[in-house]
Amino acid sequence: MWDVKISLFVHVFSVATWFGATTLMAMYLRNAIRSNDETNMVQSLSTAHRWNLTMMIPTSVLALITGLYMLIQYEENKPLWLLVKERLGSLFIVVFILIITLYGKKLLKSAKESASNVTASSSLKRYIMILNTSVLVMLILIFFVTTKIQ
Repeated sequence: MWDVKISLFVHVFSVATWFGATTLMAMYLRNAIRSNDETNMVQSLSTAHRWNLTMMIPTSVLALITGLYMLIQYEENKPLWLLVKERLGSLFIVVFILIITLYGKKLLKSAKESASNVTASSSLKRYIMILNTSVLVMLILIFFVTTKIQ
């Protein structure tokens, strides 16, 4: 009983932290684009990527683990909203981790090697697009789970 309540608290806290930090990171990177300074853009992208690796990925893994733990505690006949959350949420977390680590690293490398503001700006815009897409998917999942569509 208490273990499920603690898991739910950790799960909601992890998702809220992940959602808020992802939104904040996208806004932080937008400000770097507005500066129109290549050094600032690359530094901001590097900082955001480091934050993703050190905070966002562990937070998303914690949300995944606690979500799966709570699912194990649920009876056999799971409602539709729980199946969607289980399958899409878990898949989204795995895809998020892979995209942020692999594609984010590639974008950061291309921005560092670039010789122009245009390349750094386009790398930053792609990273922002990844973050905004993540926020949108999280919003859809949160909506689906909170409305508990049968």
